[in-house]
Amino acid sequence: MSSFNLLSLGTQALQSNTSALSVVGQNIANVNTPGYSMQRADLASRDNLGGVEVRDVQRMANDFLTGQIMSDTSAYNSALAFEQLANQLDNLLASDVSSVSKAMDDYFGALQGAVDDPSNLANRELFLAQADALVRRFQDLDASLVRQGDTINGQIENSVAQINSIGQNLAKINDQVRLATASGASTNEMLDERDRLMESLAGYIGFSTVPEPNGEVSIFIGNGEPLVVGISASRLLTVQDSTDASQRNIALQVGSSRSDVTAQLSGGQVGGLLDYRADVLYQTQDEMGRLAMVFADSMNQQQAQGLDLDGNAGLRLFADINASQVTTDRVLASSHNATSTTSRVNIVDTGTLKASAYELVFNTDSSFTVTRLSDGVRWNSNQLTSEIADTDVDANQEFYFDAASGSLTLQVDGFRMELDSSGRFLKGDKFEIQPTRSGASEFALELNSGRGLALADSAGGVSNNRNALAMAELQFAKLVDGSAYQDQYGRQLERVGSVTATAQITTQSSKAVLDANLQTKSSLTGVNLDEEAARLVQYQQAYQASARLIAASQTIFDSLLAAI
Repeated sequence: MSSFNLLSLGTQALQSNTSALSVVGQNIANVNTPGYSMQRADLASRDNLGGVEVRDVQRMANDFLTGQIMSDTSAYNSALAFEQLANQLDNLLASDVSSVSKAMDDYFGALQGAVDDPSNLANRELFLAQADALVRRFQDLDASLVRQGDTINGQIENSVAQINSIGQNLAKINDQVRLATASGASTNEMLDERDRLMESLAGYIGFSTVPEPNGEVSIFIGNGEPLVVGISASRLLTVQDSTDASQRNIALQVGSSRSDVTAQLSGGQVGGLLDYRADVLYQTQDEMGRLAMVFADSMNQQQAQGLDLDGNAGLRLFADINASQVTTDRVLASSHNATSTTSRVNIVDTGTLKASAYELVFNTDSSFTVTRLSDGVRWNSNQLTSEIADTDVDANQEFYFDAASGSLTLQVDGFRMELDSSGRFLKGDKFEIQPTRSGASEFALELNSGRGLALADSAGGVSNNRNALAMAELQFAKLVDGSAYQDQYGRQLERVGSVTATAQITTQSSKAVLDANLQTKSSLTGVNLDEEAARLVQYQQAYQASARLIAASQTIFDSLLAAI
């Protein structure tokens, strides 16, 4: 081998080991950098030429594991958001200072005092005071549920802002990766940053990815809706629900097109918030509303059976559950409907009420579908009994419909709804019916004097307690879905407690899976200082040997020149 070849070998070795030392130095410098993936110099012998070269600087990343971590991050943050809200609700329902059941105990305890001495005005006033306390307990509970809804709206708005920011940054990095790939430059640090951003995005929302040949990655949410495609990022927007203005939904804007994607989204903080709102918050509001309405209605009916201290027939103890304004508030029309509508929902049988909202959608201008949202039960108009006049609608699953005038009367599940449109109903017209949603907030004490309590029956004189006994017996009557008032409250508390416990287990297990995969990733792609120190010595020694090889070739060359 000539001295020239020896010099070439030494020079190549020197350059290659210098590059390898630089890679080790980069690893050591980024040992504490979040998301950094360890790099390795790929040294290879030059075929048929002799010597060595650095063919590539590999990024020690595992795409499958990275994707799994993103999925685990999305699941964990979804479970965590759900659990935090469920814990708040569980504590709210169970605490003595906010429990409706505890307030009912006090209410019926005070009623027992009136039973024992019905002519004692002080006992009557104490009972009214406890009735007022029960009203405030229902109203305070509902206000807390409304505040949870407001909190969810705020968190959704914050999440959407973060998602948009991350999406814009991902589109920029895609552009940088595309350009670097085309020019043959290294993309390792860019890919690390992109993975870090996608992991952050997974904390807010679930998504899928599609890698492109030019190094870009496209990101899709929901049912394949584009969030980032190449170097372009779409925007998410928070919008009012088309029927319920108190609810914030999420829309995706692509160019000039905007579509509500709320029902499609899952995973991440957003998914957890939406799941809790639909499955727990609204169900609890409906349940507490139904309980308040059944309680008010049954107590009012019994109060009407008796005589007050002045010998008069009993007036309502609690506010009328079918007050005029209340009945109109129970129907929400979609903002997309073509015609204006007047509406009302009257409760006709509290015993058959369901703790649920309903959706009514016109399939054509002469047919419709009603869906009970709590369990998905549907009735098409051709499955209901059609009556020839609205006055004939007086039983479950009956309706009267005049398509020409835009008039619909419908009775299901203990309520009767009347819609009167300014014109014909059109295909796509939508209404949300909330028979019990506001029941707790509208629960109010109407009687303001203990003398007005109708504790006596109509034949035994004003000082007897027979009607008071009947009112007291209502505590154990099976009036709410086959259960007594407090038993039904207990069932709701048990349901929320079970949901909360499940959420806690889900959060803990998803966190354990995420931590395990993060630990695996760290062992595979993280920088190990001991390993890097060993490689530093290895490449340093190789560098020094390469320098001696060059020196040896110089000595041989000088000797050859001297011999000539």
